[in-house]
Amino acid sequence: MVIKHRNFKMEWAKIHLDALNAHFSGLISNPEKIYTVTIEEDTKRGLLHIKGEATGQIEIIKLGLFAGDFICNLRASLDHLAWDLAGRRGSREIHFPVFGEDCPDTQTKIAAATAGMPCQAVSIMKSLQPYKRGKAYKSHPLWRLNFLWNADKHRILALHTADSGVLFEIEPRIPFKERKFDDKTIVDIPLSAKDKVRLNPRPNIKITFGDEQRGVELTIQDLRDIYEFVSLEVMPPLMGFLP
Repeated sequence: MVIKHRNFKMEWAKIHLDALNAHFSGLISNPEKIYTVTIEEDTKRGLLHIKGEATGQIEIIKLGLFAGDFICNLRASLDHLAWDLAGRRGSREIHFPVFGEDCPDTQTKIAAATAGMPCQAVSIMKSLQPYKRGKAYKSHPLWRLNFLWNADKHRILALHTADSGVLFEIEPRIPFKERKFDDKTIVDIPLSAKDKVRLNPRPNIKITFGDEQRGVELTIQDLRDIYEFVSLEVMPPLMGFLP
């Protein structure tokens, strides 16, 4: 039995995106799974130690795993579509091309990647290229998808920020000393200022993916936007060329 006109990879990508959203929502509802804040009194030194400690490294890593599965399946959905469009006329070079910069070499590679596809379908693919945005190509959903896809091939999709926002607040003009470690941060204030500290049990949790050095920092909402672009802007016009 042959089931036509369905892109199972895209449907599978949506399942992983939903799993990512569900896991993230669970962490927001239970921030103690990510961190704990404790207060210790040091009476000998007259200090109050406020310690924020990461306790949910595995839970954070799971977000990277869900995101990686989502990205790989969504990127594969584009290549599956490309193969369907090329049909038996396609070669081993067939794939859905994604380029941030336009040059003669880019057009040569696009021609090889789209060989055997309907001319109108190729024109649509070219119109969707990130290079159409000029210097802002890194903001294009397809460029971001392709970037994360390449990154996930070599490592768990990096969560270069797991920012839980303000864990506690200290009134202005209170002297403090901050000490940062790999898995925790300790803030020391005078013990006499104990009543000037307010814990924040429900801070905003922010997770971003990508590569900070290359200026790629994507939120979970950005991943949702990428999916919406592929499902609404890319797939519908191209699926119409399938037999």
